Amino acid sequence: MNQTRDLRVGVDVGGTNTDAVLVDSAGAVLASVKVATTPDPIDGIRAALDAVLKGADPTRISKAMLGTTHPANAIIQRIG
Repeated sequence: MNQTRDLRVGVDVGGTNTDAVLVDSAGAVLASVKVATTPDPIDGIRAALDAVLKGADPTRISKAMLGTTHPANAIIQRIG
């Protein structure tokens, strides 16, 4: 395993909150944050990533995951 790229970041965009987490290769949580989901989801994602990555070396990130309910909610609500 490449020890220089051993971090993972995950983001979950919900209808109310956007959560982000930074974990190491052993699964230890290094940072986590919850921010309000914004009308344009990318703004909330950026805010969450800025907060969770504060002080971290982004070049060490080997994996990024995104989960969101927005597409499912739009289909259910027949929006867009």
